[in-house]
Amino acid sequence: MKLLQRNISPAISALKARTGVINDGTKDTKVRRIVLKPTHATMVACVGVLLAVFLLGSMNVWGSYLGMLPGVMKPTAWLAFALFITAFTASSLQILYPGNYGRWAMKNRRYIGLSFALVHFVHAGLVLSNLLLTEATRTAPVLTGGGLAYVFLGLMAITSNNASVRKLGAKNWKRLHKIGSYYIWLIFMATTVPEIPLSWPMGAIIPLIGFVALGLRIAAHRKLKK
Repeated sequence: MKLLQRNISPAISALKARTGVINDGTKDTKVRRIVLKPTHATMVACVGVLLAVFLLGSMNVWGSYLGMLPGVMKPTAWLAFALFITAFTASSLQILYPGNYGRWAMKNRRYIGLSFALVHFVHAGLVLSNLLLTEATRTAPVLTGGGLAYVFLGLMAITSNNASVRKLGAKNWKRLHKIGSYYIWLIFMATTVPEIPLSWPMGAIIPLIGFVALGLRIAAHRKLKK
């Protein structure tokens, strides 16, 4: 029996370590709890679920897919912008104001970026649906400029992994993501700044946040140069 216990005990200990079981008891009673260890990808999944719930709920409220389009295009763009700015300013905030938020944002920046890509591609699908199914139009420069932003976004999304960093080389990978992020920032500003006079003061919120984010990036760059 003692031999059997010696053989089984290491296996049980290994199983506890894997599943995160913690022995938290006294001599006579033992309380065990399971420690959940979510992956960073959970963030992307949660954003996807929330987005699906929002769209399905909107469709139910408006009565049809076509009917909900005018009411969901801007909210999805706002959510995409919020995720983009969070990733865009992550390193800058940690450089300028080191702390818990900066560390969290840096640790999760890749998954925040992937969440942004998910939401923004859904937004693109909604915009294209609106163009194809209604009489709404976009000028050729708007479509071209926006289309190039999605090309950058797609490239950034599919290369957001360690294998791509190794394959492209750190310098080329960083150049792609830097150029892409600044171009996407430019498109956000180009599409929202002209709307300021039409929807003041709410229309100024996104451009204001965008320029503050740019200021943070510049200030962080200057600090590193010192």
